[in-house]
Amino acid sequence: MPKSNPVTPNKQSPEDWNDLLNEFVQKTGRGLQKTFIKKMWAVHEDLLANAKSSPLRMMFFSPALTICPEGVKLVAEVFVKIGISNGLTLLEKNITKFDITDAECQRYGEVFKTAWLDAYQDASFDLTEEIETDVIRIICQYALYGQKPFAAKFRKVLSAFVSGKKKDVNFAEMITRILNGCLYRAMDATNYIVSSSAVELFFMFFPLISQEELEERENLMANQLRYMSDLLRSDIVSVRTQAASSVLKALAEYWDIIPKDMAKELLTFIIDVLSRDSVVGVRVAVYDGLNEMAFIPSCMNVFEHGLKCAVQKGVLDASERVRLAAFQAMARMKQHKFISPFDIIERDDSIAVFELETVEECRRQLVPVMHIIMPISENIDEEQYRLRVNHMLKKSRIALLTYFRLLGPMKIIDPKQAGKLIIMFNMWAYRYLRRKGDPLPETSEGLKKARSYLECSLIIYMSCKKMLLFDCNENIKSKCDQQFGKIVKLIFEQYGNTPILGTATAISSVIPKESLKSVATDVLARLADDEVPEEALEPFLESAIHFNPDAVFDSLSNGLDVFYDLYGDQSKQTKKKKRNIGIPDELLTSTLKRLKYTIQSHSTSSLLATNDIFKPKILGLMKKVDLVREAIEVRLSKKENEDCALRDETLILALEFRFILPLYAVSENQEGEKERMKLIESIKALMDWFETNIAKKMCDFGDHNQDFFIKLSTSFLNCINVALSAYDFKMRPLEYEDEEDEENHSPTRKDKEDEETVAVKIARIVRSFVNSGTPIDVYVPTLRVAATLCDDSYSEAHNSIAQILRFTNKWVHSKCELETFSPEQEKETVEAIRHLYKRVIETGAWDEKCSNSMINNSIIFSFHSSSEAEKEFEDPRHEDFKPSQFISMVIIKFFLKDKSISDEFFNTLSCHYINENSVYFNCEDEDDATFFKLSRLAALSHFLRVLERYSKYHTSLIKNEIEHITTRVLDIFASASDLNTVPHHVMNSLSILLDVGLPDGF
Repeated sequence: MPKSNPVTPNKQSPEDWNDLLNEFVQKTGRGLQKTFIKKMWAVHEDLLANAKSSPLRMMFFSPALTICPEGVKLVAEVFVKIGISNGLTLLEKNITKFDITDAECQRYGEVFKTAWLDAYQDASFDLTEEIETDVIRIICQYALYGQKPFAAKFRKVLSAFVSGKKKDVNFAEMITRILNGCLYRAMDATNYIVSSSAVELFFMFFPLISQEELEERENLMANQLRYMSDLLRSDIVSVRTQAASSVLKALAEYWDIIPKDMAKELLTFIIDVLSRDSVVGVRVAVYDGLNEMAFIPSCMNVFEHGLKCAVQKGVLDASERVRLAAFQAMARMKQHKFISPFDIIERDDSIAVFELETVEECRRQLVPVMHIIMPISENIDEEQYRLRVNHMLKKSRIALLTYFRLLGPMKIIDPKQAGKLIIMFNMWAYRYLRRKGDPLPETSEGLKKARSYLECSLIIYMSCKKMLLFDCNENIKSKCDQQFGKIVKLIFEQYGNTPILGTATAISSVIPKESLKSVATDVLARLADDEVPEEALEPFLESAIHFNPDAVFDSLSNGLDVFYDLYGDQSKQTKKKKRNIGIPDELLTSTLKRLKYTIQSHSTSSLLATNDIFKPKILGLMKKVDLVREAIEVRLSKKENEDCALRDETLILALEFRFILPLYAVSENQEGEKERMKLIESIKALMDWFETNIAKKMCDFGDHNQDFFIKLSTSFLNCINVALSAYDFKMRPLEYEDEEDEENHSPTRKDKEDEETVAVKIARIVRSFVNSGTPIDVYVPTLRVAATLCDDSYSEAHNSIAQILRFTNKWVHSKCELETFSPEQEKETVEAIRHLYKRVIETGAWDEKCSNSMINNSIIFSFHSSSEAEKEFEDPRHEDFKPSQFISMVIIKFFLKDKSISDEFFNTLSCHYINENSVYFNCEDEDDATFFKLSRLAALSHFLRVLERYSKYHTSLIKNEIEHITTRVLDIFASASDLNTVPHHVMNSLSILLDVGLPDGF
């Protein structure tokens, strides 16, 4: 005989109900173990007979008692003992004030169900009626009409009745009768929250059919199916979303009793209409509902057809959520006995979809489906697998690589299988590359396949690297590395001018250096002898920097010695044997290109930036490049048609490296204060040189140097912008940021703090370019640098930048008079001014005085640019009217573009120009007062008509001002006695612009 369970309460000696109750009170009804609850159930008769009402109410109020069946039965007995209405009151308090969980709400539903069933079994019909009337009906009302969070909790209470409805006929009759009395009225409610709650209850208890005559039941079912059809067509999104999934679930569960014609109608509408619904949640709900039908035998054929129709659209849906739901439904078919994923979507179509998908989570859902096409097993047939790989490669290379990239992270393959795949792909690629005869041509299919095989091998190696290192046999990992090294060497030797070289470079950056010793010597030798073609230079350099970075830096340093040979100290050069450098420009250009490739490559740049050992080498290169300043001065001093040793493009590229290299040396390293100060002094020296030798002498270089000056200045300003963005040149050094010990600062420190900062020097350069001689192509980068200086870190330069913005319109006006902006130049200039304005107003340097000055100047320049001597103003209302370039750029595209700016503009215009008492209408010579006022009003009228045509925000204000000016003009016409002194072009302009008649005689 088996031993009895020693912890079962029935097998233990009886516990004293009072001790158990006291223990329950001490624990405050929390953290109760099932053993303790079973003990309380064992003595529940004594407990209920002797306990007072207060602890019993506490027991009902404690959800922890309901965690096991004995606890549910105990609470049901307590519920009857304390009174039905009291129990409901306690539940309401628990839900509304203590926010019990959904699971606890459902267990309270089990309590009510148990209490009703016990009462019905005991033939206590008065009690059952009381529970129905005072509890269940009220809970139904709360679930339908309660506030949203509380109603959901009461619906969870009712969800416990669903199992009782299916198991007990009498309980089903009771709940059906109650719901039929209140549910349909709530479903027809105009309040969408009430109708949504009713729909959820409707599908929770569907079908609501009582034990009546067959004909009556058919009518009830037909009525409920009609409601389903109406719910699918509801305008309320939440109702339609709930119905889309719930109808499919109901059809799957009750397929055998639902009329097939109605089922067909519902399914057709869901698949044809709701799967294309404009709301994403509705489309997702369709796939959720189809998942409920997936494994129901009775409706398998219907499900297959419906999913096939829906998936065709779902996998290409614009919404990520919909595509994910469609892929999940399709992936589930892998576990289906009778339906394959490729019964839903064709194999080639699934590969195409896999290629197009960009969301990682969606891709992961398709990987198990792709695994059916290319299964991996212990005894894999290589030839058969190769045919499958080639088929998928033919359809989509991206899909193939994505599939192999996700195999490891998704745990579909183990380390042994990953190693086997790598070795297999490497062998396939090597056979193509090592074939007898000449190497494969670049366009051959064999070379393309070899490259794809290597890419698959590399991507498996990278995605499974961790498991290959720690969970795999060392021999497998070492064999993979040896194979990679052998293949990389072969590619560098025979395929150095083909695209497969990039794949070899990527391989060389991830495998151990020990596997590439034989390759390193050859690569470095070919780079030293300059035998690498232009198109292969970048991968060769990337590989060389991993093999032997010192050799690469030595090569770059030797190339930059051209500057010493041409511009270095001659006294030192005479002591050395002069080297033969050939054509200096070619050597320097080649060196700078190599340096550019080294810095631009992601793998090499990260390697250099994260290792402090390369910092001295980078700074050494910077010192040599610094001689480019002398080279530029020599270039600008050349006369017209005089040759220069280095091309302009080479000098500008070298100057850019003079900026980049010192920043690159500290970009990701932990710099000290000395290094920080060295960097700042280096940049300051560069700023001083440019200001003294370039910016201040821009008018002395002559026309033959104009193009070089523009390119040089533009490049320099762009480099400043990059430097300010890449490095924080704060006003004070780091060691002086703590101001608590300011009184202890030494005089030396004070002197350092008073030195000009980098930002101040840059601001001075920027201001030197704000003059009429600055070319258009230089001015735009100037404004961009000014905008960058508006950062909070450079507050010492904010006042200077505010003055630059204030006089920007003067520069535009002067340029508009001298030359015409191209459309691209006009667009870039306006965007730069607008961006600078947005940045400047964020600082404290821009005030009302600056704003008024800028607006006043702009208005005066607008009057000047649109008026011609003794000519009538053109009416801006004509279709072919074109405003002056200044008005187009500054007024229309700057002031009128933004509402906040245009508000200030119109306030200034109204106060200082439209107002009769403004300075604009003050005339010193009273004899010409009429002519003066009318000519000013004519210019103002033309300007307002321009604003009327192009303004978006102040149309009514402009119309009022035009009417005001019209009244003033008519008053002058009526009262002035010297109108005959006013020129005809002024009078005609007023007549045209204001639509007024002229006095007699005109």
